[in-house]
Amino acid sequence: MKIFQIKLILCGYMKKLNRTRVGIFDIKDSITLSELEEKKDSLECYIYTMEKIFKDFESIELDEKKLPYFLNGVRITCKKNDGVYNLYCGKKYIGLGEIKDNLLKRDVLIIDKVP
Repeated sequence: MKIFQIKLILCGYMKKLNRTRVGIFDIKDSITLSELEEKKDSLECYIYTMEKIFKDFESIELDEKKLPYFLNGVRITCKKNDGVYNLYCGKKYIGLGEIKDNLLKRDVLIIDKVP
């Protein structure tokens, strides 16, 4: 059996890229800065909260007593699959947390004060 090895010395580049979609963000939903300025009284429909962006992720309810410790970096035992989860305390959205080896650690927090 003969094995052939071919070395190709090629160079390539991209002159232009028009990204039309990234995750839930689609170019058809975008507006220009001037349109944004005109609609500044009704911006709600153009704002994507973290909770909306990650709405398809599973959720974890945090205990109010453990929340201050968690916010200060203490990892909490949580028997769920490894991955990223939405975090809630009561009905308040806290942010994102990551579970690895049954330990929940904070990832991105958006809370301004402990409930």
